[in-house]
Order: sequence, then C-alpha cells, then structure tokens
Amino acid sequence: MGRPKSYERSEVLERATRVFWSNGYEGTHLSELVDATGLNRFSLYNEFGGKEGLYRAALEQYIASLGELGSLLDREPLGLANVRAFHRAQLGYDFQDGCFALNTVREKSVVPKAAWGTVQEFTKGMRERLRRNLLAAKKAGELRKSADPDVLAATLAAFGMGLLTLRSLGAKPSEALRLIEEIERLLT
Repeated sequence: MGRPKSYERSEVLERATRVFWSNGYEGTHLSELVDATGLNRFSLYNEFGGKEGLYRAALEQYIASLGELGSLLDREPLGLANVRAFHRAQLGYDFQDGCFALNTVREKSVVPKAAWGTVQEFTKGMRERLRRNLLAAKKAGELRKSADPDVLAATLAAFGMGLLTLRSLGAKPSEALRLIEEIERLLT
C-alpha cells in the first residue's frame, strides 16, 4: 500500500499555474514545476501524468476560479446589465500577467491538444453567454432593431480579450474602465 498524499491538489495546481502563467507552456521546464509544487517527479507523473496533464489540470482549475465572473452573465433577467456587470467585474481580477486562458490561445501551436480543447470550450461558452444576454437585450428593446446579437457577441468577446491584453501591458483599471464605458455607449 502506497503512502498517503502529503499535499493538497488545489495548492499544487495554484503553484503550477503561476509558473505556467509566467513562463508559458513551452517556456516551463519540469524541474521548475518540481521546485514550485514541492512534488517530486514521480508524484507529479503519478498524479497528473506529467507536464501536459499538470498544465491541463491547472488550466481547468483557473477557469473554474473565473466561475463567479462568468456567472454574472447567467443572472436573470438576461440583458445589457449583465454584460456591463461582467466587463466591470473584470477590473477586480488580477490580469497583470494576462489571462492564463488567453495566454493558452497565444501558445496554440505548442500547448497539449486537450488543454487547447479546454480553452476552446471556455471561450465558446463565454461567447454564448454574451449572445444570450444580447438576444434578451434586443428583445427588451435595449439594443437597436438592426443589431445582430451574434456579431455583437463576437465583438464583445474580442473586446474582452483585447482588454485583458491591455491590462497585461500595464493599463490601469481606470483606463480599462474608460474603454468599457465607450463600448457600452456603442451598444445602445
């Protein structure tokens, strides 16, 4: 019978996330993960199947940590108030090093296929949540009649990714808020 685990999985994933977030998938070496997590190579492979599995597990935990942010788009009644709340709430998150999920998009050619699938599902889900809110807003008369909720959802998804990129480049929350306010004016 093996020894019981002497580590907390979520803590190990949080430490690994920081390393991957700072260095990227390709720039992270297994020895750095061993040092950061406190796991030896055997435990790391046993628990996660190696660097690829650890990356995917870290990404999944990171995405789950954004659940509260995403849940703002699920509040009833659906509409522009949810979209506004979603964008403004992003200002309270630490995106100084960018968004871990968005950084994964930038490394598409090198990240594990399973991790790429995870980030695709995440971004697809966020875009669908935006679309549902925009459909409700159009139905409620919050948007002009000619507005296309599908196109607007894609636009807002691209805006969100750009906003996160600006934050990683050092834009202050006050600067990001001005951009959010401008996009809100363009919606109505």
